Parts: sequence; structure tokens; C-alpha cells
Amino acid sequence: MKSIVIVEDEYMVAKRLKRFVEQAFSQQPIKIKTCHSLDDAADYLAEHPIDLLFLDLNLQGQDGFTLLKQQLSQSFHTIVVSANSDRAIEAFEIGVLDFVAKPFTQERIQKAADRLQQQQGQSKYLTYKRLGKIQLLAISEVLYLKADGHYCEVYQQNQQSFLHDKSLDKLLNLLPDDFIRIHRSYAVSVAAIQSIEAEEGSKYWLTLTSGVRLPLGRTKVRDVKARLI
Repeated sequence: MKSIVIVEDEYMVAKRLKRFVEQAFSQQPIKIKTCHSLDDAADYLAEHPIDLLFLDLNLQGQDGFTLLKQQLSQSFHTIVVSANSDRAIEAFEIGVLDFVAKPFTQERIQKAADRLQQQQGQSKYLTYKRLGKIQLLAISEVLYLKADGHYCEVYQQNQQSFLHDKSLDKLLNLLPDDFIRIHRSYAVSVAAIQSIEAEEGSKYWLTLTSGVRLPLGRTKVRDVKARLI
């Protein structure tokens, strides 16, 4: 069942949007939760994993992007539904799935819903917490990932790193398809791979364009070579 959250502070608009969303997903089971404030939405998202967020930007004087930036590291897609069409470029830079201008129609909501079926790993940024603040990192700056228990160490192109509070598996769900698992503890960008080396004892290593060497699992060798062809 697909879980969907609508964040809209105007009751009638929220009701209309919910009806259109139900029609757009009429061919599959869905569960819809409507929140009328950012605080309610943040509380709900903290306790419930979801698949899709419909988000207004002007919520009782608060900026909907505040919620979105806090939640970018979660593995759901966001469709902004707002009268503030001048903020569409900003929304797409953050990595939303679609921007629907108000007033909206059933056809426009259907088009946005259809995009969900076609998009995977389209986020442009990862978010992480540093000194209590939410930071944004462009995915293009991510070099490789290393599992660290329930967390993940993210290594950047500039050779700096930070500990992300999501596991390696969860982060891979957020990244584009060109990030691949090369070992139970490592994942890399295909574009960063320079060469594969084999050692005695059936041990394999990847050398990245930065010069970093990472272990390559024996069961992953064939898949990695196929991606490099």
C-alpha cells in the first residue's frame, strides 16, 4: 500500500486535493494522511515512513521548504502544490518530483502522479545534520559510501567525509542508479571507477579516479564490469 501525506493549511483546498489524489491512484491501494501545519507534518513523518508528499509552501505564514529540507534524506518523493510559482526553480534545485501551480486540476494532479511511476533516485541533494543544523550536499559531490553499523560514512570528492544517520541500504535508495554496491560495506559512483585489480586468493580491488582503493566483493565483479562496458 502506498502511503501519501498532504500538507495544506486550507481545509477546502486540502479536501479537493485529497479527492484528486485518490482518483489519480485509483488503480492501487493507498493511504492518505492530511496535515494542516508544518508541526503536525513533521511529527507524523518522524513516526511514519511514506512514499509521497504533497506539500504547500505557504502554511500559516511558515515556509514549506523548511519541512522539505529537513526531510530530504528520507526515501520519499515530493510534489509541491503552491500558488508561489516563482519558487518552482528553487523547488527543482532541491530535488522535488514536480511543481503543481494553484489553482490545480484533476488532469494536472494525474500528470504529477504519473511521474512517480517513472522516477527513481532523482534527488539532487543529500541532507545531513552538523552542529544541530541541516546541511545540503550535492549528490554530484559524493564519491563513495562506507557502511558504519546502522549509519554510513559519506566520502566527498574533496576527500572530506561525514557520518550520515541513514544506513548504506537506505542511502542507496535515494541515490541515482549510477551508484552501485561493490561490497557489503561499500558503494561507489560508476563514474568514479578507474580500474579493477585482481590479487591472489580471488581478492579484487577497485581504484577510483581519486586514487582511493576499495575492496570489490567477488560476487560483485561481474556486475561492476558490466556497468563499465
